[in-house]
Amino acid sequence: MPDPMKLMNEFFQKRPNKTLLDTIDGAFRKQPYASFSTDINETKEHFTITAALPGVAKEQIHVEMSGDTVVIEVKENREGSPRHISGTRTISLPDYVVKRNMKAVYRHGLLEIQLEKKKPRRIEIE
Repeated sequence: MPDPMKLMNEFFQKRPNKTLLDTIDGAFRKQPYASFSTDINETKEHFTITAALPGVAKEQIHVEMSGDTVVIEVKENREGSPRHISGTRTISLPDYVVKRNMKAVYRHGLLEIQLEKKKPRRIEIE
């Protein structure tokens, strides 16, 4: 039976081919473009998704609803723009949101997607 101390010593002396930190560093090195942030706000009547997309042309933005999710995709700009933003965000919608009548507006670098919330039904008490 091999000596457990010797096995542990060998394990810690050998360097793995790729460590966890190497993997994380590689992920950041592969992304030459900045991603974008999203924010979700709710009022009594609306569910609103806001994405910060400064310097992005409207033609680069694609918004799609698929089932219970909204997908915002920004295609990268290759025309020498000083600020490149690309990426995809998928936002899950709660069941109390009306999934038709979605409205999206893009102004001053902010994309705002607004959805109506279902009206609560009042239940009469006998």
